[in-house]
Parts: sequence; structure tokens; C-alpha cells
Amino acid sequence: MINPSVQIRKIESYDLSAVEEAVQSFLSQLKGAKLSRNKRVLIKTNALGAFAPQRAVTTHPIVLEAIIRYFLERGKEVWLGDSPGGTVSFNTVWQTCEYAELAERYPIKVVNLSTLGFRELSYRGIKLKLSEALWQCGIVINAAKYKTHSLMAFTGALKNLYGLVPGMVKSEYHRDNPDTKSFSDLLIALFALTRHRVTYSFIDGIVGMDGAGPSSGNPRPFGLFLGSTSIPALDTVAARMLGFGISDVPYLSEALHLEGILPSRIKVPTSFTHYRIPQADISVVKLRKETLKYVPSVLRYAFKKLYFYHPQVSERCLRCGICVKSCPVKAITWAEKERPFVNREQCIKCMCCHEMCPHNAIDIHKSLLAKAVLR
Repeated sequence: MINPSVQIRKIESYDLSAVEEAVQSFLSQLKGAKLSRNKRVLIKTNALGAFAPQRAVTTHPIVLEAIIRYFLERGKEVWLGDSPGGTVSFNTVWQTCEYAELAERYPIKVVNLSTLGFRELSYRGIKLKLSEALWQCGIVINAAKYKTHSLMAFTGALKNLYGLVPGMVKSEYHRDNPDTKSFSDLLIALFALTRHRVTYSFIDGIVGMDGAGPSSGNPRPFGLFLGSTSIPALDTVAARMLGFGISDVPYLSEALHLEGILPSRIKVPTSFTHYRIPQADISVVKLRKETLKYVPSVLRYAFKKLYFYHPQVSERCLRCGICVKSCPVKAITWAEKERPFVNREQCIKCMCCHEMCPHNAIDIHKSLLAKAVLR
């Protein structure tokens, strides 16, 4: 068993000097020659889509700037990259997230992880295509965002690795793994295949998201910046502070087991031992799995008939068509002279449309029972 540590700082705003000081302090914990002997650094951000920083959907550019400056000062070649979901152009995402300005001010290389080629690896029979950038950089920094997630309940450092899957292949995997259990198995395979290549992980929670994350929730001033060499330890602590138990986040228990970590042995600063984010709204993302644990098997069929939810295009739709193009199973089509329509029979509830809509125009329609449970 190992006893990993998670570093945590209270940072109330995106002040570059404060974030820089935290980055330097966190990374000073790293031991060994890996940082000195490797020249090239990949900073893998969370660039889910074309969302401005104040939406709290993507890693804030100030956090990335602090990490960039740390490695440039040490003479490293810095790559900043991700593979955004959906069909919005990489350049549009980079501009909207305000990452393009970083490339103008610093001598870094911007990389679209979808276009560098990939390797297909397998873990327990699950095959995954992963960007070649993971092997082209000796140092990999995982810069995640602190958010709730409609399918996984919580998204942090481990879920951020999903951006190593190139382009719309991510949508194919969502199509093939539409439920919480199968998608969790996919994430465990992803973690197992990449964990030895990730040097350090940060979670940007200075402004995070609760409610209907990961893109349509509520930006909240969590005032937290976290980091660790251990991805499952980091996610365990972050999820706990948001109000989740280990069983609420489907992949956490197995990820901890893979690294031989007992949750009680994770070290955190004393002031954060029992810390909880005040009034965090996580009820909407717990979905039906919470209730199904307590429903007798003979009633489950009837329960499922009465308990349902599905994405629905609202009147806020500006008819950009991104949801139509992003749906991995083509369940969203154009209705004549109307906004896009979601075919409930075809929909696999992967929530790609909910994640990718730049106008926050996809609502989650719930049955009366679902509204009562998820209220």
C-alpha cells in the first residue's frame, strides 16, 4: 500500500502570482530525475468545447499560464494540447477558451491531439485509441477542471484523460458505452493504460461547477486549487470535498485499488481534513443509480418505466447544428422548419449534445418520478 499526498491551496481568484506560487510549491514535491532528464512537456488541458473561461467549463488560462511559465523557466519545450469533443473547429475552441493568446505571448507549441496519430492499446479486452502525444513527451501534466458530471457524477483528473482519445472517436466510445457501468470500465482501462506516463495532475477549482455539469451547470467560486502525483487520490479528495462518497463516483474504488491506495491513508493538509464546499449542488448528477440501489428487483421493471430522463432541445436553440453533428448515434435530426429534434428511441443518453451545446440550449427532460428523485 502507498500513502499518497494531495496538495491543496485556498485561492479565491485567478491571480497569476498566487497560482504560480502554488504550482511551484506543488511541483517541488516531485522526486527523482524525471523533470531534469526530459526536455519536452505536454500540458493536457480540459478544452471540452468552445466555452469562455467564465463559464467554468474548461481549465482557466491563468492556471495554464502559471504551469507554462514554470516549465519555460526551466528550459523545457512546452506543448499545450487537447482533443476537444464535437465538431467545432480546434481553432475556434482555442480562441474561445482564450488559449490562443497564450501561444502568442509564450514560445509554446499548440497541439491538436486528434491530428498527431494514435496508438491502439488494450486493457482487459477494452481497446482504446490514444494520442501519440502521450509518447512524444517525457513529462505529461494533467490540468483538469473541478466539475460535476451528468454520467459519472464527478469529473476531475481521471476523466480529463479522456481527451487523449482523438476526435470523434470519443463519441463512438460514448455510443458503445452509454451506461454508467460500461463507461466507468472504459475510464478504468484508460487510466490503467496511461497512469505511468502522467507526471503530475492539477485540478482547477478556483471557480468550479456544480449542478448539471460538465458544461451546463453553475459556475461556483470553490476557491480551491489541488494537485497530486496520484490521480485516484486527487479525485477522491476533490470528490469528497464536493460531497460525494467513493461509491458515488463509479471509477474511484477500482482506480484506488489499481494503485494500492487506502482512502484513509491519503494525506491532505490538516486544514482540509474535514473540509466540504458549502452548499454544493450535486443532487442533479446522482441520477437514477442512487435510487435503484434501494428498489427491490421485482419492482425495478415498473420503476424504470416510470423513471426516465432524456436530452431535449429547448426554445433557447440558435440552430447552430452542433448537437446534430456531435450525436454519435445520429439520434438528433432537423425537424422541418424547426429546431433539432431528439429521437428518444435512438438516444443512448451519452449527453454529448448536453456537453457540446455552446448556447446551453439542451435541457434534461425528466419524468415526474425522476423530478421527485432528483429534486
